[in-house]
Amino acid sequence: MKRDFDVIIIGGGPGGLAIGSLLAREGVSSAIIEKDAVLGGRYRSVDFHGCRVDCATHFLVSLSGSAEKTATYEYFSNLGLRMEQKIVPWTIGLVSKERPGQVNCFSMDPELGPANFFEFFAFATGVEMGEASKQEIMRVAKLTSDMSQEECRKSVNVRFGDWIDQYVEDPIAQAVLHGMGPIVGAPPTQINFGFVANAFRTFLDTGAPIIWYPKHATLENAFIAPLVKYYTDHGGEVIANKAVRSITIENGKAKGVVVQDHQIRFMLEEYSAPVVICAIPIFEAVAKNILGREFLTEDWAESIRRCAEMAGPDLSGFFLLREDVLPRDGYGWIHIFDNDYGVPTYVGDVTLGSYINAVEPPGKQLVTSMIPGTSELNPFGPTGQMDKVREAHARWKESVEKGFPGFNEAIEYEGMNLQLNFTRYAYAVVPVELDIQSPNIKGLYFAGDSIRSVGAQMSDKCFELAFPLCERVLEYVRS
Repeated sequence: MKRDFDVIIIGGGPGGLAIGSLLAREGVSSAIIEKDAVLGGRYRSVDFHGCRVDCATHFLVSLSGSAEKTATYEYFSNLGLRMEQKIVPWTIGLVSKERPGQVNCFSMDPELGPANFFEFFAFATGVEMGEASKQEIMRVAKLTSDMSQEECRKSVNVRFGDWIDQYVEDPIAQAVLHGMGPIVGAPPTQINFGFVANAFRTFLDTGAPIIWYPKHATLENAFIAPLVKYYTDHGGEVIANKAVRSITIENGKAKGVVVQDHQIRFMLEEYSAPVVICAIPIFEAVAKNILGREFLTEDWAESIRRCAEMAGPDLSGFFLLREDVLPRDGYGWIHIFDNDYGVPTYVGDVTLGSYINAVEPPGKQLVTSMIPGTSELNPFGPTGQMDKVREAHARWKESVEKGFPGFNEAIEYEGMNLQLNFTRYAYAVVPVELDIQSPNIKGLYFAGDSIRSVGAQMSDKCFELAFPLCERVLEYVRS
């Protein structure tokens, strides 16, 4: 087996495959080292009682308008790979035991622009905003939308919650902004202002986030399979079932990696390369000592520590029903709020398997859940405390039953899966934004969604970062 490469990539998820395929096209000798038997990371498919479905419920979002304007679409087009997508109805649903079998729904309408935000708040809380409050929200939206990405990057050390208290005067407007947690996935006290400022312009520029998904396939079939083929067809090498133990660094330069064979656990192997790209979450690399703390600058070490604090798991639930309980038309993705907690309370998302192109047995219906572990209602903790996880799972089922009576009775099989949350760790309030290149180690680079607070959302960031990362690596290798 070949042991010397121009570039070694740690991790075969979307981030590793994205940069690997661009480098392979340029003729750079590279290897992707993956600890599991197959590539794909959180984009992999799993088999569940006759179903074939994504291993974790995962939605894709465009803040720039249509799905064709996303970094993912641009990336696949750049490689000459076909990508077909569809818009997924993203509905906010309010349930209550007082209205069995009824779901009050609200969907954002891009034509409404900033009014979407006003309508969302009124629906989710039952409180209408007055003109003064709306004007204050519009002032804030205009203020943030005028900020450049560079200005946003300089604000990653500011808590959004603190910024609200300092710059927003109207109390109702303050309450609206402090209530953004269910949209963002984390409380405003835990996310940085630079990220919010960069994302907030959506409501002015495009009217609303667009939720989209591959048109005919699961995430693995639509994204991972064609990228693996492209990468290997262009000379890239895949080394699976081997876990990287450490990045070799000598005299301030990356030299390669030491790996451990998963099938022959005691066997250590060395692979050399002048460039190492860490495409697993950076806090995971540090926690496992793949990247030694002694090779970090002080500000990077602190930023990584704070990102790790937000790196808890999300819960995905899988429910195979004996028959259709949820209508297949009109409900694609439901953001469920339960009205029986004193105030409407977000309990998680409901997704139809048919909308995410899952394979379902004849006559059955697959429904999945996504419950953020960073929400104030479901603090799973960094390791996913099972008592909290089970409580959240049961709470979600109870809420869905209110809107769709017979749901629990129809469950034939159910399962749970904990997956590292996506992107939200990059929203952390940090002293300095983590970037694609190490500030002090030559030849050490980073891919994936755990770096850069500012930019594309969710896994779209993996494909957005691949282009500038490829340019920097090529410049270094060729010099």
